[in-house]
Amino acid sequence: MDYKFIFDLDSTITKEEILPIIAKEIGLYEQIQNLTEKAMNGEEDFSTNFINRINMLKNMPISNMHKIIESIKLNEYIEKFILENKDRCYIITGNLDIIIKPILKRLNMEDRYFSCESIVKNDKIHSVTKVINKEHIVEKFDFNFVAIGDGDNDIGMLKKANIGIAFSGSREISKRLKQSADYVIYNDKELYKFLNDLIRG
Repeated sequence: MDYKFIFDLDSTITKEEILPIIAKEIGLYEQIQNLTEKAMNGEEDFSTNFINRINMLKNMPISNMHKIIESIKLNEYIEKFILENKDRCYIITGNLDIIIKPILKRLNMEDRYFSCESIVKNDKIHSVTKVINKEHIVEKFDFNFVAIGDGDNDIGMLKKANIGIAFSGSREISKRLKQSADYVIYNDKELYKFLNDLIRG
């Protein structure tokens, strides 16, 4: 079957959650890491939790954020798969458009993503204008797709996919996510092989 491949970003393509790494610079790592885990494990409403985290980072210049993000490590074999199969891949992320730009550029995916949106003023995030629902986005797809994610906010997306993959290569994932997936894969090399096998049929 001719599949498209839909990837979550944080802790799926990246080895770590992006916002806590940024927060280290301003001494808020623990607070934002704790909030992030609550969102990923479905303990709090994602939209409210996300806006709270962004509000904590608003005073940090975006140019500083981008310098940090440029050095964030990606899962090597997921990066390889996306670069080799750009026309088959999309990124759907609950992160913010302006924050993730360096990673999109690195992956050559600047025109193949869906994300939360913001207004920027004077090199700082002024406000969040849109928080996406991944399930609602994939409902509009008119093609067969494989979805890969690590958080509870990916559950709806995985359930709508022809094949839903819970990826636990970067962090421990929830029982709910595992139960919602067709497959659970624990490292990026294994995922790379699995996805290529799907392409070959």
